[in-house]
Amino acid sequence: MTRTRKPTTHERRDPAEPGAAPQPELARTPVPRAELLTCAGELRGLMEELSELTGCGSAWTVRVLRRNVELALLSPESLDSAENQLDFIEELAEAVWDPADVGFRYAVRPAATADGTQRRDQRRRAVVERLDEIANRLCAEAEGWQDRTAAAAEGRSPETRFPQDDHRS
Repeated sequence: MTRTRKPTTHERRDPAEPGAAPQPELARTPVPRAELLTCAGELRGLMEELSELTGCGSAWTVRVLRRNVELALLSPESLDSAENQLDFIEELAEAVWDPADVGFRYAVRPAATADGTQRRDQRRRAVVERLDEIANRLCAEAEGWQDRTAAAAEGRSPETRFPQDDHRS
């Protein structure tokens, strides 16, 4: 039996060429504004709850993220800019994942009982997990948008894969 290989190069077609697949219109921003506003509203509540559980409200990354969330909610039109959206998503990722700032990893404030403290810690973990999920999703959407934008600028389909794509660091 002979094994066939997938082609590693792709034929480029001029989009105006007959038989060429129509190019989908690229979104102007990584995430629709309404979706990002929904995330900002959820982030506001999660940060308030985490601050109450742990006292992390004065941590640098928490303050920066809270400011960005409030700006987004007060001025939704600011999220019409791809640059502002990417900044917002980057600040979220830094706040949630930066090991140098433990703001989102403070220990819970003790409750009246050991069981109460344990419940508070379980809730803290759930909140941090949700923050991580939001950051992961938004980062994936932003990276996908950047890939599609770069592909369009190079005149290729975003689905076009090059051998070096599997070796990105």
